[in-house]
Amino acid sequence: MSGKVKYIIGSGWWCDKPGTPISNTGRVLHGDDEIRSADFHQLWYKSICENSSPEKIVIVDSCSPVKPNLNEYDTRIEFIQLNENAGHSTRHKGKYCGWMRSVLVGLSYAMNSDCEYFVYVEQDVLMKGKGLIESEIQHMTSRCLFGRQKGLVQPLQQSMFIVKKNWIETFLCRLYSIRAADNRISPERKFAIASSRLLSLMPEFLFWQPKLNHIVGKLTHRLQTAVLKLFRAFGTLRMGYGRERPIEFSDKYFYFQHGSREELTQYLDLSNTKPTRFDESSDELS
Repeated sequence: MSGKVKYIIGSGWWCDKPGTPISNTGRVLHGDDEIRSADFHQLWYKSICENSSPEKIVIVDSCSPVKPNLNEYDTRIEFIQLNENAGHSTRHKGKYCGWMRSVLVGLSYAMNSDCEYFVYVEQDVLMKGKGLIESEIQHMTSRCLFGRQKGLVQPLQQSMFIVKKNWIETFLCRLYSIRAADNRISPERKFAIASSRLLSLMPEFLFWQPKLNHIVGKLTHRLQTAVLKLFRAFGTLRMGYGRERPIEFSDKYFYFQHGSREELTQYLDLSNTKPTRFDESSDELS
């Protein structure tokens, strides 16, 4: 691969007021509370600037009561605000949860922009290794790359993924054609279905979320995942880890989400990150 690769990074944004209890949302919280704070955005942004070179950074806000402290001097940043919080994928308004809406908007933005790839980096993801996105693209042999997922819980991970621009329209069409809401067929499963023409032609009810409080439901869930993995048409990122553990911090390239206090401390020590501020003379954090 020669020349600069043009890609757009997309992400979502949701941050509640400090001290607000999590109740009746269906959410299970993972990682340290710091990753859900507004201040964490600066570490996320620093991770983007130090390890990648996007044409644009598109952040889709789900009507969050607390906004991130954006670098107003970085003209790459596009902050798009939706007028409602759709909620988590297990309990949401309408057909799509807030996370899925951020993906749909980001993909649409990239499809109508001057770029070659769309790269999604979730708001709690940290990356390490300058050029890690370019490295994944250089070795890319499929139309889309998702995170590796071991076992039969889900067919893939979505905290970081890459889609070729010339395939975004097909991917979006297949996603939109799935009639089930996100709480009936999870976003991970919808992505696996949309990646494959064969899976897209299968009846939707085969992938409806079963009740997991009995053995039949658990077996059905595992069988669904096995089918999605068997007939998938997507590749996987060469690097780890997403939500996989343990993290090997000595790897040349890696990304992770749901960071614990200990993991965040290790990352900060590794990247020699210090408290940051925005500088008008720079497009990055200084």
